[in-house]
Amino acid sequence: MRIITGMAVLALTAGMAGAQGFELLGGAKLEYKYKEEGGSSNAYLSGYIEGELAGFYAGVWGQVASDDLLDETNLYVGYRNEIASGLSYDIGYTRYYYPSDGGECCGEYTLGLAMPVGPVEGSLDLAHDPQSNLNSAYLGAAWAASDALELSGEFGIYGTEATGSETEWDLGVTYALGQTTAVDFRYYDGSEYADSHFGLALTWDSSLLSR
Repeated sequence: MRIITGMAVLALTAGMAGAQGFELLGGAKLEYKYKEEGGSSNAYLSGYIEGELAGFYAGVWGQVASDDLLDETNLYVGYRNEIASGLSYDIGYTRYYYPSDGGECCGEYTLGLAMPVGPVEGSLDLAHDPQSNLNSAYLGAAWAASDALELSGEFGIYGTEATGSETEWDLGVTYALGQTTAVDFRYYDGSEYADSHFGLALTWDSSLLSR
């Protein structure tokens, strides 16, 4: 699952603070996606809670959608850190569940890398599903136009059992409404998508407990 830049930045910042003690993070997102062809749409409400200690973390992420086949729960664990050069890394494992579409699905080992390159924050996310032997790779970039406004995009290639591989990409803008809330407008498209679509999301991410 992809997470918007604001949440990723919060998680990394909290991870650095968590090296001194325990950190409990939480967040939520309300998103509306509109398809150009046919005017169809779906609404999503998702949230997560995550605990971190000395860079090690574990959490649960859940989503309910207007189409219940898209309901999802993820359980994940991992370790994140940042080295002196500014390169941050995140190594983890995620297990996926679809309550209305078959139950337990599969799991992925993940590796995330991020580093500033001039004014742009570049990222690379890799995943491997050992059960189906499928892989995915996503390249992302984010540019802070101001303290509140960020432009970002991502391009990915992911494996499928039916076609071998597919591509998808998104491009959007995020505007921070405060320290913990933001609004995100994004365009999505891909080779496996029946229709391209737009998404409008309101997000909230915060540190719930630090000690």
